[in-house]
Amino acid sequence: MPKTKTSKAEVLQRVIPILRERGIAKSSMSELAKACDIQKSHFYYYFSNKEQLIKEVLATVHGYFKYNLSKIIGNKDLNISEKLEQVRKLIDKMFKNANSGCIMANTALETAHLNPIYKDEIQHFFADFIYGLQILLKPNYSKEKSLELAEQIVQDLEGGILLMRIYNDHKYINNAVSRMEKIILKTN
Repeated sequence: MPKTKTSKAEVLQRVIPILRERGIAKSSMSELAKACDIQKSHFYYYFSNKEQLIKEVLATVHGYFKYNLSKIIGNKDLNISEKLEQVRKLIDKMFKNANSGCIMANTALETAHLNPIYKDEIQHFFADFIYGLQILLKPNYSKEKSLELAEQIVQDLEGGILLMRIYNDHKYINNAVSRMEKIILKTN
């Protein structure tokens, strides 16, 4: 029997892994409500439709990532190597989760050609990701070069995530993270 009480935050936390794994098109509101162990009608109490749910999922993921990346970068008690170790852990948590990859990239690939309704949130996520990496790069590179390298790193990481999913092998994302670390530390 489904639960009758649950919070909106709890519902979002339960649907994020499902949407990350299955995608939007293959995840019905009924299935998502069932996975949350609530009635479909209770699900609609929080989200008027699937688009609103997806927007809130993307905003939640973005907010979590931005908060944690900013916290790492802004931590004056950590040196650059320690910050990179924390960034690696965040990347592992966000993108290696059950080999399902990056919900932002997954959603962009699934919806960009059909309906750009989620495009702004996805763009903000990647802009914040690039900006965070750019801050880590600034001590060793010019402003222009740090932006170029930050964009390159995000592209490399997303490619690594894609190949990780295709081959079911973490080496691709691990290699991209190692390249990121070398670029930021300016080592060969």
